[in-house]
Amino acid sequence: MGKPVVAIFLLIAISLGAFGQISLKHGMKQFGDLGRVGVGMAANVIRAIFTPYVLLGLLLYAVSSCFWLVVLSSWNLSYAYPMIAISYVLVVLLSRVFFGDKVVPFQWLGIMLMCTGLVLVAGFGKPKG
Repeated sequence: MGKPVVAIFLLIAISLGAFGQISLKHGMKQFGDLGRVGVGMAANVIRAIFTPYVLLGLLLYAVSSCFWLVVLSSWNLSYAYPMIAISYVLVVLLSRVFFGDKVVPFQWLGIMLMCTGLVLVAGFGKPKG
């Protein structure tokens, strides 16, 4: 499979994973605190899993994993896996939009450093052996 096609699969996997995180967070905001560590917490986790937005988030992760398998079948893991950092940037941006999360200047600096690393990996790494 050609590099552009695999890159599209990668971006779909990353996007679905990021929106999965947003859905999980939204579901847990609705569900509330899981409680203290113990049997009650385990029961709450199971109940939380079956709430609509948490289920949606898990489904998005499952579909994302299917796209990720295509990427893994085509590219070296040492090249593909660092690209997942794109999802970190996307989640920060989406969390600002959907939840009003504040991002401090040092977080932006860290995000810029991650993006610089991604450019280096993409520019100088080898997708295939």
